[in-house]
Amino acid sequence: MIGMALLGCGMRLTAQNKAKGQNEDGDLVREIHPVPTPTPFPIDAHTRTLSALPFLPPERMAMADQELVAANQMEIARRAGLQGFHLERGDGAGWGYEQAVCPVFPDHLILDYSRSNGAGDVSLFSVVIPRGSATGGHVRVIPVRRRSYSLWTPAASNELTVNDFNHMVKEGGKGVDPDWLTLGLCYTALAGGHVRAALVPATAADEVYPLFVPAKLSVSGMGGAQIHLADLTHYPEPKAKAMDWVLTFAQSGRLLKVKHEVADEVYERLLPATPQEKAVPVKGQVIEVSKPGN
Repeated sequence: MIGMALLGCGMRLTAQNKAKGQNEDGDLVREIHPVPTPTPFPIDAHTRTLSALPFLPPERMAMADQELVAANQMEIARRAGLQGFHLERGDGAGWGYEQAVCPVFPDHLILDYSRSNGAGDVSLFSVVIPRGSATGGHVRVIPVRRRSYSLWTPAASNELTVNDFNHMVKEGGKGVDPDWLTLGLCYTALAGGHVRAALVPATAADEVYPLFVPAKLSVSGMGGAQIHLADLTHYPEPKAKAMDWVLTFAQSGRLLKVKHEVADEVYERLLPATPQEKAVPVKGQVIEVSKPGN
């Protein structure tokens, strides 16, 4: 009975300690819950597994998008002319365009205009047309190359492209889309790129060396994030180099800067499979070495 009384007393003290925020020794304790770090791309966010965006010629575009391009053709020509791309003049012949289908920017139509006069004479610019007046945006022209030369710094990383990208996010009204892989591919389309991103191989048989780093998201403890894409569009063509895209975002989702440089390659030397050793039967008595005395 004394033991039961002591047990009951101990249970009452434990309950009282918990009520006061104390442990069994009477020390004050407090549960600490980690504070979530706000980030535009949660590390477990769902993303499409697109390795590349679809690009559509005009005749394959939706009818509403074809009509939107036709309605804005004069404004496209005017803004392109300000950048040295004269669509309305005689040298406007030979220009073609295609749509970059970008599901994370449903309120914008992205077009890539290009013209080639032969090797070393290629011109390219991107066009963004807002769908409807709700976005409050306007037609944007992003220069990429004029006669194979960048007008300023390369379009992949210059501040004009970054600024236009941030304005598109703002005009969407929902903030940056958490689908970081598709978002990165859409940025490359603005910069005139037809990017085929390296992904994790589905099977061991799909691994080809040299191996490039698969697309990945890095989230810092301060809430910022980086999107890494290795572009294998032209690899392994002769003299072609795979390129890395690194997009750095602030905690708020604002794109801060972009790096575009030759990708690092991972070279590996694989050992050939060794032939299996054949078991050779041993004549005589088998000795068990684990027995005492052996």
